[in-house]
Amino acid sequence: MSPLLIALLGALLLPVFVGSWRMSLFGLALQGVILAAVAYPGLGPLRSAHAWLSLADLGLVRGVLVPLALYTVLRAQGAPARNDTIAPNLLSWTLTLGMVLAAFNLSNILVSDPGQEQTLVAIAVAGVLLGFLVLASAAGPFSQMVGVLRIENAIATLQLSRAHESCFALELAMLAVFVASVALFRWYLASLESHPAALRERPGERGATADPAAPDSLTL
Repeated sequence: MSPLLIALLGALLLPVFVGSWRMSLFGLALQGVILAAVAYPGLGPLRSAHAWLSLADLGLVRGVLVPLALYTVLRAQGAPARNDTIAPNLLSWTLTLGMVLAAFNLSNILVSDPGQEQTLVAIAVAGVLLGFLVLASAAGPFSQMVGVLRIENAIATLQLSRAHESCFALELAMLAVFVASVALFRWYLASLESHPAALRERPGERGATADPAAPDSLTL
C-alpha cells in the first residue's frame, strides 16, 4: 500500500475516534487533497477540461471549499468543541474496525489483482460503511452532514479505482449538484444560530426526550 493510500485510510478513520468537529472537517479536507494527489498521475498532462474539472472537484471543492464553508459557520456560532460522530465506547470502535476489515476482505473478492485499484475499492467500501455508521449513530445535524459527505468522498474514491473518463457535461452536473447540496447544508447550519442547543450532539441518544422538570444543574 502506497503512503498516499495509507494517509487516505488514516484520514477516514482518525475523525471517527477523535470527538471534535474540527477534526471531522480536517478529515474531510484531507480526504479531498489526498484524492486529488492520487488522481493527478492519471490526469497528466493537464491539457483537457476533464482533468482540470477532476482536480478542481477533489482538491479545491472537497479539499478546501466544503470544509471551509462549514467551518466558518460553526466557528461563528461558537459550537462546542466536542462532537462525537459515533458513540464513544468500545462497541462502536470495534464495529468501526470490523467494517474496515470487512471492506478489505470484500475488495479481494471484487478485484482479484492486488494493487492500487484493489486498495481504493477497499477504502471506498470502508468509507461508505463508516458513513452509514455515522448516519445511524449521530442525531445532530452537523454529524449527519459529515456522514453524507463521507459517503460522497467514498463514491469519488471508487471512481478513481478504475481509470476512465466520463462525459464532461455529466461530471460538471454532478459537481454542481454536490456544491448545491453543501450550500444547502451551510444554509441550514446557519439557520440554527438562534438555537445553539441543536449543535450539542450526543450520539446514542436518538429519540431521547428531556424532562422539563429536571433541575438545571443536570443540563450539560
